[in-house]
Amino acid sequence: MMNIILIILGFASLAHLAADFLNQFDELPMKPFKCNLCLGFWIALFPCMYLYGIEGILLAAISGVVSEIIYRTINRI
Repeated sequence: MMNIILIILGFASLAHLAADFLNQFDELPMKPFKCNLCLGFWIALFPCMYLYGIEGILLAAISGVVSEIIYRTINRI
């Protein structure tokens, strides 16, 4: 159980850092590259599906939501 929580938090944090980095590039479209929710889902999708099968889709969705929560918490939106 702790392993799954660490995977979710890790991918969410990685997505948040990646979205912050990609915000500096004007050529990239907003979604999925600069949106924390979208990028969190897509970054986590394939590794989670590889590790957990079809349930990896749910873990990727949770990672996206947690990434958005991290963004809103840091920026106080």
